[in-house]
Amino acid sequence: MCRATAHPTRFFDSIDMHPHHSPDCNCYEVDSQTKQKQLLIALLLVGGFAIVELTVGLSIHSLALLAESGHLVSDCLALLLALLATRITQSPPTWGWLGVNEVAIKENHSVETWAALINGLGLVVVALLIAWEAVSRLQIDAVEIASKPMLITAIVGLVVNGINISLLHQGSDHDLNLRGAFLHVVADALGAIGVIVAAIAITIWHWSWADGAISLVISGLIIVSAIPLINQSWKTLQAIAP
Repeated sequence: MCRATAHPTRFFDSIDMHPHHSPDCNCYEVDSQTKQKQLLIALLLVGGFAIVELTVGLSIHSLALLAESGHLVSDCLALLLALLATRITQSPPTWGWLGVNEVAIKENHSVETWAALINGLGLVVVALLIAWEAVSRLQIDAVEIASKPMLITAIVGLVVNGINISLLHQGSDHDLNLRGAFLHVVADALGAIGVIVAAIAITIWHWSWADGAISLVISGLIIVSAIPLINQSWKTLQAIAP
């Protein structure tokens, strides 16, 4: 098994972005400690900004921001689930020697695969809730929205999500648990872009309906991103089933 090498310097620097492995190894696996640090940093960033978006969304009556803050809360749970799954499946230390036989416990990655599946299903649920609220908003009279605070908040959110995308991208192509977390923050970034577009439309053309319409588009993008994760996680669980 090939593993990433973490350098014990600063907290951020300890995440090695260049794993080393032998030439004949076709795998790319982020080691458990590195993965936990990736997920923990993302969890703290998402959790902190969720509070900001919720506060601003309530104060300016923006459904798009409220939808995004709700999505961020679900992402916090998803990241926490991924973090716990990674912790559970962490390779245990060697217990010692019995004669010439080393005592060890094999890793079981089914827990992380279940976490990835649950994350995918969670994305679908959140998307459907956002779509329901967006349709309801489009059917009622336009609500006055302060577009400038909405725009500033969304831009800050895009920066935060950009950091998380860069952080979680490492190893996400070959780790279903990381991919689930990665897709959550990608969906957040799409949501932030959508909010920016809605804020600009409201500012320039006074299209208050753009808030609900963008929320509906965001929900569709989230579902599209979740389906491949659910499909692959389920197939993997079937493959490893006894």
